[in-house]
Amino acid sequence: MKKLLHISKCFICVAAFLMLSLLAAFDSEAAAHNGSLQTNRSTGVVTYKVEGLDLAVDSAFKIQVTNVTTKTVWEDEITLDAENCIDGIYTGTVCLSDLKYDFANYSIAAVIGEETVEMGTVDFTIHTGKASLKVTGNNGDVNRSVTLTSTEAAGGVLVPGTDNQVSVQVWNKSRAESAASTVGAATALKGTQSWTIDTTKSGNYYGTWCAKVVVTNAKNWTGSYTLASAEYAVVPTATSFTTKKTTALENKKSFGVYLKGLKNAFGIKGISFRIYNSKGKQVASVKGTAKKADGSYYYAAVTMKKLKYKLDRYTVKAVLTDKNGKSYQLGKTTSSDQRLKKGTFTIRKKKNATCTYKITNAYVPGKFKKVQMVLYRVKSGKNKKLGTYKAKASSSKKNYSVTVHNESKGTFRAKIYGTTKWGTKYLLGNQKFKLKKSDMGKNGWYYEKYKGKKYKFYYVNNVKQTDLTKVLKIKKSSSSHTNNFYIEVNRAACVVTVYMYNEETDKYDIPINTFTVCVGADVWSNAGAGGLNTKTSFTPLGNYSICTNGQSVKYTMKPMNEPDGSVVYARWASHIVGNVYFHSIAVGSQSHYALPASTYNRLGTACSAGCIRMAVADAKWIYDYVSTGTKVKIVKGNKSKPGPLDKAKTIKVKGGINYDPTDPGVPDSRKKKDYKAKRISGYKTKSGKKVGY
Repeated sequence: MKKLLHISKCFICVAAFLMLSLLAAFDSEAAAHNGSLQTNRSTGVVTYKVEGLDLAVDSAFKIQVTNVTTKTVWEDEITLDAENCIDGIYTGTVCLSDLKYDFANYSIAAVIGEETVEMGTVDFTIHTGKASLKVTGNNGDVNRSVTLTSTEAAGGVLVPGTDNQVSVQVWNKSRAESAASTVGAATALKGTQSWTIDTTKSGNYYGTWCAKVVVTNAKNWTGSYTLASAEYAVVPTATSFTTKKTTALENKKSFGVYLKGLKNAFGIKGISFRIYNSKGKQVASVKGTAKKADGSYYYAAVTMKKLKYKLDRYTVKAVLTDKNGKSYQLGKTTSSDQRLKKGTFTIRKKKNATCTYKITNAYVPGKFKKVQMVLYRVKSGKNKKLGTYKAKASSSKKNYSVTVHNESKGTFRAKIYGTTKWGTKYLLGNQKFKLKKSDMGKNGWYYEKYKGKKYKFYYVNNVKQTDLTKVLKIKKSSSSHTNNFYIEVNRAACVVTVYMYNEETDKYDIPINTFTVCVGADVWSNAGAGGLNTKTSFTPLGNYSICTNGQSVKYTMKPMNEPDGSVVYARWASHIVGNVYFHSIAVGSQSHYALPASTYNRLGTACSAGCIRMAVADAKWIYDYVSTGTKVKIVKGNKSKPGPLDKAKTIKVKGGINYDPTDPGVPDSRKKKDYKAKRISGYKTKSGKKVGY
């Protein structure tokens, strides 16, 4: 019994050993199956190998292809035989056509009996991530360049398979993508390649356009895939859009608008410029003028009249009308500053008892027609107007200044105004200031030299006084009152200076009045009074007096014989010598309104028949204040040395004025009216006040 039990145990051990051996052999056979893949994207074919096959055991297997994303499975049953399984290796292929050209990543496995051999993953996707599309060219150009670029490594393929073609489709972004149109014929996909598109053949729409490269394959599959896309703009463009103010434009109260380098895919029919104020409201529109035949340059002048003379900072926008009749507003804008610039107002006190009032960097479109300074005396909080003064412009017309003599100490206010060429007046500056005694300069009597000789002058606030009648309270000459004067006639300068006797120096060195006159036309003559006759036209040199030769002294109206035999009439005549008198400009009749303007305007020149012609007021001063016997010296003189009181300014009159503006016999109202109308440059009132000169 024990022996049988031992035999049984041995049998069981052997059986177990055999079983383990069989299992080990089976496991070894199973582990021998393996597979590999090789993908050719350019042909769309994957080649696989299954190794470790045994025809005695493995009669068939399944090739199983699974879409990684959708998990869709494609299978094929492979029957093994000696022809396709050589040395235990089976080689097969899976094509895109097998997969119905479903571009995706796939995993491939071989199912052998109960065993699944994973062979790897196949990339049959379209590499959109390695494709880019770029549209180049000016936004206003008709033609654009579209370039597809591949970043695949050498030998890389964007789209797997053969006979793939690409084409470009474009559409306006505001419209549906289904409205896209194909540009040009489809071409073989080469990876990196370019096309030229005509933007006008896909619709005349402005704005953003979309472009895409689509892949198609008429031989192998239907439909299309987008490989890459890009956006581009179809809008008018310009290289520059500016405004400018030139001297010529400023004179016309305008500024220029310049649009250059203009391009538009749909052509250019015209340009208009819309003007907006600082609040964004359109206030004007101006048609542009083409400055080049190709329409690339447009210009317009914008006048202040067009802007209703409103001062503001304006924005200018350009609106293009194309050859299809469509309008488009360009993205570029420009601006023009048409605002008033008040500038800086300064008051400078000077040592000569004057103040210079200056406005710097003031500006108004068209530049100022005039700038005036108004001076006020401030007293008890009230402004009392002292005068209005015209400011002189600098060469650039950005700065204006006027110098005014200080009249008294105290508190003052100065306001400076600019008037535009269209008549609007603006306050540019307003300052309050004080003048002290030290700002008044010279006041009273001063001995000073003139051309090497010393004279006694009288100053008021640093201004040398040229008529001391009121200062010295000179009385009119009469039988009971004699004024101690000396008169000198500077024939070359056409100036008469009256001097008063100075008891301090025992000289006639106080110049008290000066007159600009006419002397004899024959200034070349050096003759004295001995050569005078009714035919001569010279003022004799020499020493004389009022009433030389004992002739009649003075006439309120004096008939006088001219060299041509005619008779003229002169007011306020004072006799010097022979037929030579101080007198007003002679006229053809005894009327205050018989004086030709051309004759009056000759004051200050040598044009008389020998007498000393004067303005009516000046001749009357000689008549009233110069006593009989007063010494009169007529010298050849010098134009550059008119006298210690200089040459007095004369009034100028325009044609149509037939009176002397200093004549007290002419009403002040008439003079004032003509002065305001600028027919006379100045006048003298009946009371003796000078206006305008």
